[in-house]
Amino acid sequence: MMLAEAKQQGVQHMVVTHAINTPVLMSVPQMQAAAKLGAFIEFAGGSIAGANGATKMDTFADAIKKVGPESCIVSTDLGQKGSALPPDGFAAIVLALRARGLSEQDTDRMTKQNPAHLLGLP
Repeated sequence: MMLAEAKQQGVQHMVVTHAINTPVLMSVPQMQAAAKLGAFIEFAGGSIAGANGATKMDTFADAIKKVGPESCIVSTDLGQKGSALPPDGFAAIVLALRARGLSEQDTDRMTKQNPAHLLGLP
């Protein structure tokens, strides 16, 4: 509802952060609907080294493929004590997505081009 209202009010840049994570927990159809309204769906990957890391990346990759990389952003919120350094953890996330069938073009779009578009950069 917020995204539909934002679009109606003329908001041109919308991001649903942590869309698949708690507490947002959007379903894929909800993410697809948000993307149709022009929102970017952000997949913020924390640590993937833990026991559920592979499952997390499987879930992210599946949702990204269904929503479409053109409507997604991949980021990280690493930096907490005891977690991987943000550049290392982010690289691991990108490699994990590539291993699950997303192309280099897809990951470049989600990690570089889409964020640049949001910031109004060429």
